[in-house]
Amino acid sequence: MAMVGCKKNESSPTPPVALADSLPDNSQNPYDSFGYWHNVILDTLDVRCDKGELQDLTNYSSYAGSLCKAKGWINGSKITASHEEIAQNIVEFTNDPNGFLNRLNWSDSVKSQLEKLFTMIDSVGEAGCTFQQLKRAITGFEQDVLESPLPQIDKEVILKASSTARFSGYRWSCKPKLLKAYEPTQLVSYLQMQNIPLSMARVKKDRPGIFKRVGRWIAVTSIDIMGAVHYLSAAEGAVVSGYAGLTMDLMDKFH
Repeated sequence: MAMVGCKKNESSPTPPVALADSLPDNSQNPYDSFGYWHNVILDTLDVRCDKGELQDLTNYSSYAGSLCKAKGWINGSKITASHEEIAQNIVEFTNDPNGFLNRLNWSDSVKSQLEKLFTMIDSVGEAGCTFQQLKRAITGFEQDVLESPLPQIDKEVILKASSTARFSGYRWSCKPKLLKAYEPTQLVSYLQMQNIPLSMARVKKDRPGIFKRVGRWIAVTSIDIMGAVHYLSAAEGAVVSGYAGLTMDLMDKFH
C-alpha cells in the first residue's frame, strides 16, 4: 500500500519542532474559534463512530444534525445538506475545485483567496505532508490576508476557512489510516457502489483533480474547508469532514 509521508534528508539532522508549530491555533486570526469548534464537533461524532453508531453513510448527516442541534451547535431543525448532497459536493470539489468555488455565492476576491489556499495546501502536501509545514504555510497566508485591503466581510470568510484548515489538518494528520495515498477515482467508484445518486454532469472524466499525490489527510483537510465555506458553518463543515473521513475508512473495508 502506498504511503505518503515526510521527505527526509538523511545528510542532516531534523531540526526540533517548535511547540507553537505543533499546535493548531493561531492567536493572530480573530476567527480562530471557528476551527476550534470544528474539531470539538468532530471529536464528539468520532465517539459515536467508535461505538458503532455512525458506520453508515446514509444516516451520518441526519444523526450528526440531530446531535449538533441537541448540543446547540446549529440553528434550525437539521443539518442543511443531505448525505446525497454532501457526497455530490465532495465529488465535484475534488474533481474540479476551481469550478466548484466559482459556483459559490462569494465575492471574486474570496474565491481567489480560497483558490490560493487550496493550491498551497496541495503543494505543501506533495512536498512534505507534515502538519508543522502545513501550519507554517497557512499562518503565512493568514498574515497576508490580515494585512491586505480586503473588505472585512471577505476577510471573515477567508480566515474562517484557514482556521478550519489548521485545526482540520492537525486532527487528520494524527490518523494513521489517513496517511495512505489518496486515489480520486477510488472515491467516486466507492460512492457509486453505495447506490448514492451522483450526477456526473459537472465531473470531468479527463480532469483527475488536484489531489493526486498527497496523503488522504491532506485531501480530507481540503474537503473540510469546502464544507465550512460552502455553508459558513463550523457544524455543517464538521459533518462534511466526518462524512469524508468515514468514506475513506469504509473504502478500505470494502476493498
